[in-house]
Parts: sequence; C-alpha cells; structure tokens
Amino acid sequence: MGLDQYGQIRNKEIDFEKVYSDKYEPTLHGFVWRKHARLQQFMQNIWAKQNPDSQEAMNGDDELVLTKDIITNLRKEIDGNYYGSFCSGGFFWGHQFQEEAVEHYSKQDAQFCDWALAQIEKGEEVVYTCSW
Repeated sequence: MGLDQYGQIRNKEIDFEKVYSDKYEPTLHGFVWRKHARLQQFMQNIWAKQNPDSQEAMNGDDELVLTKDIITNLRKEIDGNYYGSFCSGGFFWGHQFQEEAVEHYSKQDAQFCDWALAQIEKGEEVVYTCSW
C-alpha cells in the first residue's frame, strides 16, 4: 500500500508488463513513480489550486492536465531538489523517505519534463494521476 504516480498521454495505457521488467523505457511505456512524495506535493499543490472546492487530496480518478507552464515550474523544482515542495505529511506518500526519492528519481523526473514538453508540442495532452 502506498503512493503510485503516473505520467502519460491521455487515454494511452501504461504498459505495466514493461514497467516491471528490465526493458522499461518510460518514454515508450509510460512514466511510473512509487512514493515520490515531493513530486506528489508539487502536483497536489497545483491540483488544489485548480479544484478549490475539493476537501480531499488528489487521488484515484483525479487527473491533472499538464501544461508547458506546469512542466517549466516542475523543472525548476527538480533543479532545486524540490525544496519548494517539501512534504510534511501523507503517510502513504513515503514522506519519511522524500530526500532519497528525490535523488533516486532525479534523472527520470528530468526525462519526464523533456518528454512531456515534446508531447505537448506535438499536440498531445499529458496527464498526471496518482493512487494511494
């Protein structure tokens, strides 16, 4: 049990068979993170601004459509080790290991930003979802 996060083109299924194999290429099979608390906090903050009437944290069927501005701001967070997105809670988010997750996912996060911007430029709609 815990936080699972996904970045993908809208309506394109993530290939979980590849994700959990040695042949996983996020740009082909979909981006998947596990308990990356600061990425979740960053996305949660944006989702909360876009959904001010919601009393619940982003989860399940909630979907955040990513824009160039969001990706640009995400890149700044990545470059700053997510210090603007410190996660103070969220037991299932893995907040107690957030420094390790930032380090572990740094290359994938940067790759995601490059990929997402390229997809948006091609006219695709890139979304972020999570489940915890």
